[in-house]
Amino acid sequence: MPRRLLLPAFLLALACHHESDLPKLFPIPEARLVSEAGKPVKMSEMKGRVVVYDFIFTHCSGTCPMMTATMQKLTKKIPKDAPVRFVSISVDPIRDTPKVLRDYAVYARNDPRWMFLTGERKTIVDLSVNGFKLAAGDATDSANESVLHSVKFAVADKKGVIRDYYAATNDDAVAHVAGVVNELLRED
Repeated sequence: MPRRLLLPAFLLALACHHESDLPKLFPIPEARLVSEAGKPVKMSEMKGRVVVYDFIFTHCSGTCPMMTATMQKLTKKIPKDAPVRFVSISVDPIRDTPKVLRDYAVYARNDPRWMFLTGERKTIVDLSVNGFKLAAGDATDSANESVLHSVKFAVADKKGVIRDYYAATNDDAVAHVAGVVNELLRED
């Protein structure tokens, strides 16, 4: 390529490249979980999509129903053809078998991109605490929250790096998380 064309080509490439100002917080570690369909799922399979994660359990009568309702609203704000996945991971895998999650998904899921995962308890607690840097653990003193978990959504970019956390219980959670997702969708 002649030198006189190098600068315009470089400027064009630079103009087409979008890099968000969102911080690159933590890479999501590899873990093997099981979907509500009973199929094995590796966390690395999410790469190539922007992913919104939350940690819930189906018998929760505290914050989980609010988190699920917020995720339902969020799915409606993201274009159906966007490379996005919504993932709810159960922190109560003893009760939340794939069948229980499948039944819950019939009630909760309003978008085919939304999946529900379970797995071995140790794997899930380790993934939440050491991977996502979110709370997870044994029973709490609250009757409504029998399993400790975070109320935050974690949003990961297409490379599997967490870029934002936001409480699903905040009044503006849908608008905030949709904005983050759309920002990350513009990244190369």
